[in-house]
Amino acid sequence: MATVMQLSKEITCHAWNQDKSMLAICPNSNEIWIYTNCHEQDHNKWVKSWTLKEHDLVVADLDWSPVTHKIVSCSHDRNAFVWTYNEENQDWKPELVILRVNRGALAVKWDFAGQKFAVATGAKCVPICHYEASNDWWISKMAKKHKSTVVCLDWHPSNQLLATGCCDFKCRVISAFVTGLDENVSNGLFEQAAFGDVLFESDSSHGWVEAVAWAPTGQVLAYATHDATITCVTFAGVGQPPFAQNIKMSNLPMSTLCFLADDTMVAAGHDMKPALYTADAQRLWAFNQWLDRKEDQEVKKEQRDSGFGAARAMFESKTSRGTGGGGGSKAAEALWTRHENTIFSIAHLGNGVLSSSSIDGKLVIWRMQELVK
Repeated sequence: MATVMQLSKEITCHAWNQDKSMLAICPNSNEIWIYTNCHEQDHNKWVKSWTLKEHDLVVADLDWSPVTHKIVSCSHDRNAFVWTYNEENQDWKPELVILRVNRGALAVKWDFAGQKFAVATGAKCVPICHYEASNDWWISKMAKKHKSTVVCLDWHPSNQLLATGCCDFKCRVISAFVTGLDENVSNGLFEQAAFGDVLFESDSSHGWVEAVAWAPTGQVLAYATHDATITCVTFAGVGQPPFAQNIKMSNLPMSTLCFLADDTMVAAGHDMKPALYTADAQRLWAFNQWLDRKEDQEVKKEQRDSGFGAARAMFESKTSRGTGGGGGSKAAEALWTRHENTIFSIAHLGNGVLSSSSIDGKLVIWRMQELVK
């Protein structure tokens, strides 16, 4: 079962607070909309309580810390804001973060402790920011060993490692250990290294990296590239070589990844429907099923039996999807997926419940127990 909510004309990104009673979205503008009363099953009872407008250009990404209740947002205007809720005035106070970059900010993510966040930028660097109480401001420490635009990033559960995906077709793991802030403990995968050092680098695919995600235990790293490939890297521990597996897809590229468990992952992107991937006992990953399926979909026998017919049908479905073109019946050409455009954001709400947002302005809630067959 999936619930579809039309919240705006377009949605760039979304994030939930800790108890999932509040939702923040960007309607593909410089604004951030915050909804309350989101526990209600009927989304018509959700209330758009605040509109945050400090950014000058489109908000590229935002994240909501479950530890501190703070929201961080980044924008093409090269700035980031940390938003803190004021109980007395019942509004959100912005704190400007000086990123010191000359290109737009593209993605942002809190660490699991809520002490620091990382920002992906077009300036070939990653500012890792934390609060400095003595000066009462957020400072950024720059990880510079990237050779192209950093598109996406994700924190390792240890809070000391950061995975980044770039336009140079490479996924990297860098050290994000901040002296005086992080405890001097092992990250479980690599020897202790200086801040910003590249500890792992993978370029086994042939497209820029669109999404990257760590598994809950931090033993598996997955990244999706624009050549319609998902690469899953399994780490054995300090001093042990990792094992990388490429999953070549026949569908369109994925733009977002989300782990539900170490052996379960959901990916979504340009095909407008989420896909479930699972790993077996040997940690080999494979496609499991689509979460969004057309009921009673008819496939002509000649298309099933003919390789050329199947290829032609797939091409026509990609080029005429949702346009009414293609020469077939209107019923056959109607857009049947719940999303009507690329899915750019997926969030795990817990207990096998996911939310996805798209440029079509829809937020869809997916309940895995009712969808997985």
